[in-house]
Amino acid sequence: MSLGVIDVGTTNIKLVIYDNGLNPTYSETINVPMLFPGNYYVEQDANALRMAFNHLINRARERDVKYLGISTYRASIIAWDRSGNPLINIITWLDRRGLEIINKYPYSLMRRLPLLSSILIPTSPITQILWLLRNRRDVIERVRKGEAFIGTLSSYLAHLVSGKYINDASNESLTGLWHPGNLRRIDIVYDILKVPREVGPEVVDNVHEFGEINGMTVGVLIADQQAAMVGEGCLSIGCGKVTNGTGSFVDATIDRFRLVGSGLLPLLILKYGGNVYYGVEGFLPATGSVIDWLIRLGLLSSPQELDNLLVLNTQGIVVIPALAGVNVPPRPCARGFIDGLTLGTTKEVFVRAVIEGVVQLIGLIFDRIKDYSRVSVVRADGGLSKSALFLRLLATALDTVVERQGDIEATARGVAALLKVFKGDWSLSDVARGVHVNVELRIEPGEEKLSLNRDVVRRIVEGMKCRT
Repeated sequence: MSLGVIDVGTTNIKLVIYDNGLNPTYSETINVPMLFPGNYYVEQDANALRMAFNHLINRARERDVKYLGISTYRASIIAWDRSGNPLINIITWLDRRGLEIINKYPYSLMRRLPLLSSILIPTSPITQILWLLRNRRDVIERVRKGEAFIGTLSSYLAHLVSGKYINDASNESLTGLWHPGNLRRIDIVYDILKVPREVGPEVVDNVHEFGEINGMTVGVLIADQQAAMVGEGCLSIGCGKVTNGTGSFVDATIDRFRLVGSGLLPLLILKYGGNVYYGVEGFLPATGSVIDWLIRLGLLSSPQELDNLLVLNTQGIVVIPALAGVNVPPRPCARGFIDGLTLGTTKEVFVRAVIEGVVQLIGLIFDRIKDYSRVSVVRADGGLSKSALFLRLLATALDTVVERQGDIEATARGVAALLKVFKGDWSLSDVARGVHVNVELRIEPGEEKLSLNRDVVRRIVEGMKCRT
């Protein structure tokens, strides 16, 4: 009996099928177009995503999948009608149209309030909803009449599966409209920001019978980074993870829900019955996309070439590749910094300096996370974790042991592990103690030296301002 996982990413949607021993047996990926309709606007084609989702559902059924789980990227907003037809494209987590909202009165004043300071940020779903209130009154009116819904991508997929307006706890907790601590709607936010009460699906556990589609039972819905925490076995204090895809997401488990600031997010990792796991997260918007940028420039032919740069000296070059802004410290308009180029600079030296800059930006996030959680081991996953250079530099930058599992698809593996809980094969405590974790590589700090000092990086980033 097979387990199927559909992992919806920012640029593609993937089906991974596992056998009952959690060994991957099949994988298929479909690219979903990204759209850039305006300055700082980053959308995903909603109709294309729905078609890809339906295709992978059918493919899973063809391959005898009985139980299906779904993970999605977060901080996204979409509107759809009762038949499941998208009314807008998906406004993704990379989108910065929220700057049009939070920089204008009255929100420019409201964001100074402690209650709203952590949710009135450019990438927050509540900010995207406020943008719709100002710019798509037609959609808002249909929502008020009960003809349409607004929600995260996860709630849209849940509707396609179940026909209900529901969302999972991990995704809904990041909207700014539902409190991850007391697990209730934040009425005062609705009132102050004048968000229609109709915006707010029923919130259910991450392990839940969402419905049946094509003869398969959907038993898990969870946000991607939270799923990766499960997949990495990081539900206990002391474990952190860094997922490296388009961006890098740095997460650590904490003992209870806590409000955090300075670019960090409080995280509800997983809710199942009376069990709720919390964490803290910071993310760097561009890491894998920085590698793609190097390839487009002709400075790198593939990520595999990075390991040719081991033990290379950067010759004093400083590169801070903040190509899509920085969230810790909060510098959404940051674009990057280069210093120290000479006539003797080679492309190899430059690329090495870029990678050092990336890991130091991750280090800035980790420094803040350590204020809230004791982290003794960090597990890395995602495409960039295949690079020994990246992992060695990361261990040195974080001054912490870095581990990598044999299966670097931690998000899909986490969903598959929760499907085992849904089926009754494992208990949640089995997953919490990491019965599904298989570490193949362990790296100690100092195996690769860093040329760049973190204090220098911090001062440079703190000096980055928005250009007017």
